[in-house]
Amino acid sequence: MIKRKLLLLSSLVIFSANILATEIEPAKKADALIPYKASYKLLRKGTELGEGFRELVKTDGGYTIKMTSKIKWLFLSDSRKESSEFTIEDDILSAKKYSYLRTGTGPDREEITIFGAEKITSTYKNNEKIIIPIQLTYDSLLYQLAMRQDLIANRTPLNYHVVRRGKQTQYNFKIVGEETVTVPFGRIKTIRIERVRDNGASRSTIFWIAPSLNYTVVKMTQLKDGKQQAEMQLTWFKLD
Repeated sequence: MIKRKLLLLSSLVIFSANILATEIEPAKKADALIPYKASYKLLRKGTELGEGFRELVKTDGGYTIKMTSKIKWLFLSDSRKESSEFTIEDDILSAKKYSYLRTGTGPDREEITIFGAEKITSTYKNNEKIIIPIQLTYDSLLYQLAMRQDLIANRTPLNYHVVRRGKQTQYNFKIVGEETVTVPFGRIKTIRIERVRDNGASRSTIFWIAPSLNYTVVKMTQLKDGKQQAEMQLTWFKLD
């Protein structure tokens, strides 16, 4: 049970929409592709268990999103590294390569996905699968950037086709309304967004995005049967 809760906390780090940080005041100047470095803390029932770091880097061939996290809880530990290489043309994000490595208590996990023009090759736990995409497809990090990009452009619906662990899945979201939240970074006006799940689902995911901070995700909460399982909060950022 403890191990499952630890994995849930780490998964929340991954799921979180791109932790970007920028102090652009007018929302009309927001740009999801501004390079950045950011950190956040991860909690369970008010207790801090670890921290994570994210950055968006401009490269010669496009962009790379990087994520690392470390969590410790009692005698358990969990460390993760993720990266997403992608390009952009005509405002469309194109995934190129996604990599993920999890180490710590329990078995290690590794995932590598290569996005080609005709097919996607995904290797998870040494099992390779060939996927023929039927629509624009993202990886587990890039869809989050695409969602921020859509929010900035006021585009809906917020629906994204994703390849994760060798399988295709659909992530759908809805805007609930505006809300002011307090996190270590400060007191911020945000847009509250929830993931749309099947009827009767026991889990729910809520996150808060700040238009005044270039549509940064400043807080995210994972619930099960209405009870908080994990939470992340924005703590620091730096523009490159």
